[in-house]
Amino acid sequence: MMTIPPEISDFANRAREQIGRYRIDEFILNPQFMTRDDYVMPVLSWQSIQYGVPEEITKIPADKRGIYAFVAQSPSNVLPPHGYVMYIGIAGKDSNRSLRERYRDYLSMRNPHKRPRISMMIDNWRDVLRFYYVSVEDDVSSEELKTIEEQLNSALLPPFSQRDVEAEIRVMMRAF
Repeated sequence: MMTIPPEISDFANRAREQIGRYRIDEFILNPQFMTRDDYVMPVLSWQSIQYGVPEEITKIPADKRGIYAFVAQSPSNVLPPHGYVMYIGIAGKDSNRSLRERYRDYLSMRNPHKRPRISMMIDNWRDVLRFYYVSVEDDVSSEELKTIEEQLNSALLPPFSQRDVEAEIRVMMRAF
């Protein structure tokens, strides 16, 4: 049996740690999906906090349902403005659970085996994750929340949002 030189193993391990673990195999940016204009909510006023910063949790409404997104984004004085929507979800699906309560779920992740891809997303990108959120008024139904979640996920196809897309898009995605 041939012995692999340590420099090869060192390189392979470093590449796996620094590049491989951050690879996202599915990256879809469809301009037609991104430029749609038939949303059930014509305007959303997004706000954001840095994920995992305890002092910022009070900015998230404790008494409102809404929509949220995890975005890998890091400000830079050198890089052009950038960000990558990783996941979109809703707080208050069939309940009155608030955005703040839903955010806390992601801070604790009591059972990471239940949502392994989300656990991986948080572990790999926690230092550059922003939690974007928009609250909705009480008269917005759970059905409308689910619809806007599907519409946003269908427009952007975030890599960690796998189920909540419109039926037609879900069928197209199965082809690949």
